[in-house]
Amino acid sequence: MGVELLRDPELAQLAERCGGAAGVDLRRLLTEADDDELRLTANAQPALLFVGVALARLLERKGIRPLAAAGHSVGEYSALCVAGAIDAPLAVKTVVERGRAMGEAAPPGTSSMLAVLGISPQAVSGALAGVPEVWPANFNTPTQTVVGGTTAGLERAQEPLSAAGARRLVPINVAAAFHTPLMEPAGAALRRALGEAGWRTPSLPVVANLTAEPYADVSDIPASLEKQLSSPVRWADCIGRLGELGCGTFYELGPKKALTGMMRELVPDATAIAVSSPEAVERLQ
Repeated sequence: MGVELLRDPELAQLAERCGGAAGVDLRRLLTEADDDELRLTANAQPALLFVGVALARLLERKGIRPLAAAGHSVGEYSALCVAGAIDAPLAVKTVVERGRAMGEAAPPGTSSMLAVLGISPQAVSGALAGVPEVWPANFNTPTQTVVGGTTAGLERAQEPLSAAGARRLVPINVAAAFHTPLMEPAGAALRRALGEAGWRTPSLPVVANLTAEPYADVSDIPASLEKQLSSPVRWADCIGRLGELGCGTFYELGPKKALTGMMRELVPDATAIAVSSPEAVERLQ
């Protein structure tokens, strides 16, 4: 993931600085780690953050600068970094701590996540009302909600979700049930790192997962990111808020294009572009 980015001397140096600050071999993660290793929360998060920030720097070189920003889950750190609210090395250091805390809160194999397709968020919440240890985790689109919970809870949830009209139930390849109450211990463990991250006022609006509103004050950032760990990602509302701020072209920066696919349902008239490599940046007009 992101190996092409390291061929750029400036971005290679950035990877070294970020890895050094966080105490991880970021270059090895980007060039050598297999799927199983990258699936581990403590590895996936710094790799994803770096790729997002590096691609944003390539867009800036091309003269493409954001009017506003948002990021899904750990992507919110990338958005804050792009907005100048935190330096990239400190951001990577913080998300390494975030990944470690999340892994300790719910050891691999004890919980997971499931995408529920074809029914409304309200229908999902209703179906889960009598199911213990399962919660809505990502409100992605009007017909896609990701739920998270214990492995036993998710097994119990499948029948009522199907009975509620779910068209498909798709397991998500993640290590734990992120953005659910199972992550509350991770928020407490992350609190110190967030407090020491050296936050600055963002230079552009960054819409928070927790509130679907731009951060009003720099002092709000640490507490919001702490609570984000155990609260649902309000992604559909975040995209709607970006539209209200005047955004009509959306760039998804990362190795895949899941968010770009959601845009067809969220903002059909918008232009959505997935940017996953330097080559993709060069193809932009």
